[in-house]
Amino acid sequence: MPTTLKKHAVTLVRVYTDDNHGHISTMLDKLNERDDVIGATIFRGVAGFGAQGVHKSSLLDLSDHLPVVVEFYHNSDKTDDVIQFIHGLIENAHIISWEVNLSFEHLD
Repeated sequence: MPTTLKKHAVTLVRVYTDDNHGHISTMLDKLNERDDVIGATIFRGVAGFGAQGVHKSSLLDLSDHLPVVVEFYHNSDKTDDVIQFIHGLIENAHIISWEVNLSFEHLD
């Protein structure tokens, strides 16, 4: 069956936080429950710095203050609602968002 490449405008949201709190799993579950969130990925950093200084890990040290980036995209005009929700879950989260084109294969 032939496929064509489709494009769809979505909003990409990136949340910068750390793994010090148990909020990552809750946020992922809540994002998954929303109809307008298409997909999400969590990236765990090996080093970073912020208000509390530099944090880094080694093979022998498993820090619980390592940087975490949660990235998701959705096809709704409710970006502000989603960002407000995340700020309610995560204290001092840094969140950026922008419009992007999602390309995906579509079966003809």
